[in-house]
Formats: sequence, structure tokens, C-alpha cells
Amino acid sequence: MDKEIIYDIRQFNRFYTKVLGLFNNQILDTYYSLTEARILFEISERTECIANILVQELNIDRSYMSRILRKLEKEELIEKKSSTIDSRKNLLLLTKKGEELLEKINIQSDQQIIQLFSGLTDSEINVIRNSMMVIKEKFHKNRF
Repeated sequence: MDKEIIYDIRQFNRFYTKVLGLFNNQILDTYYSLTEARILFEISERTECIANILVQELNIDRSYMSRILRKLEKEELIEKKSSTIDSRKNLLLLTKKGEELLEKINIQSDQQIIQLFSGLTDSEINVIRNSMMVIKEKFHKNRF
């Protein structure tokens, strides 16, 4: 790949991580990191969720995942329940408090996107959205 292309891609990545505020230790006025918020989101999206699935899906080190899950459980955002099918497996579930936090994060994330795109025309927004979908499709097809 051409060095100029690599430079442009890296420059865009730096720009976009800054736009989304990914270097902040806390996401969207909460006391939680992006990784912790993403784990809550992934748990909420699954009917049966176990830690190993999250490790694979998010490509996170097992010990790091374990520390995060302990923190989320201690703060009563998630709970573990033994699987009725396989008692060796612990299912991860959001608590009411976890659901409320995730709802707050989702609302604030939506507001962040609305603010980010304010001032753009519908046509400009659709160009950006379509470009994002192309990027997602290409990477998903080849790697993820």
C-alpha cells in the first residue's frame, strides 16, 4: 500500500477518535470507560451472554475482561446467573441499574451524533453515512 494512503488513513483515524472523545477516561459524563460501556451494550444485545463470547467479540484480554466484569458486578450493573443448561457457565445479565445506565449512555450517544452532524444538509449526512456503511461492509467482509 502507498505511504500516502497509509498516512491519510492514520490521519483520519486520529481525527475521528478525537471527534468521538475516545481519549477521555470516561464516556459521556459517566464514570465508565468506552470499553465498560461497550460491554454493557453487548450484554444487553444478547439473550444468553457469557464472558468468553465477549472476549471473542470485543477482542479483549481475558484477565482484563474479568476485572471489568468484577467491577460492573460490584457496582450492581450486571449480575451472573448459572445457566440452566450448563451449570459451569455463568450468564451475564444487566441489572435494573445497568439498564438505566445504558439507557443514559444511549441517549447521550444519540445527542453526540446529532450535535456532530448539526449544520450539515441531509444530503451531506447521507454521503457520510453511506461512506461509513461501505467501510463497515468492506472490513466486515474481509476481517471481522
